[in-house]
Amino acid sequence: MKEVLSKEIDTHSQQGEITGDVLPFARSYQLEALDKAIRENTIVYLETGSGKTLIAIMLLRSYAHHLRKPSPFIAVFLVPQVVLVSQQAEVVKMHTDLKVGTYWGDMGVDYWDGATWKQETEKHEVLVMTPVILLNCLRHSFFKLNMIKVLIMDECHHARGKHPYACIMTFFGGRLSSRVTLYHYSC
Repeated sequence: MKEVLSKEIDTHSQQGEITGDVLPFARSYQLEALDKAIRENTIVYLETGSGKTLIAIMLLRSYAHHLRKPSPFIAVFLVPQVVLVSQQAEVVKMHTDLKVGTYWGDMGVDYWDGATWKQETEKHEVLVMTPVILLNCLRHSFFKLNMIKVLIMDECHHARGKHPYACIMTFFGGRLSSRVTLYHYSC
């Protein structure tokens, strides 16, 4: 099964699409989820400890050639709690060679202007942050949606009511549909 999925992922490159960057220890269901996430917006619904972060890492690796600077594109990895920002950023750094920036409210990002965010997006390829930061950056037009090649929402089950995940999807959902989006669910 793994070989078949790897072969399917590789055939996308012949058509000028994204090629899956598969890690050798990935399981077949992770490769299947990666392939789907490359082709379309995807919700990955798996139990805790089943390797959802690995799928996100492989997706980032697959898009790395679009993100490398001086590219104007970025990947955004959203996590619902400040404590997870550093944790997920370290995992991305460990398994990719992408430049990773970390952002949360206590850093004073609420007071940053467009020029400061421009420097951050020119310096980093993956921005790991809490969702309210992305929401504010989009509302203030510090980020344009077309800059975001990959959007990963960790623990997307929070996307209801007035949670920033829900606001991102409500206010910008129609325009996010053309993005490759991995909704990363944790049970």
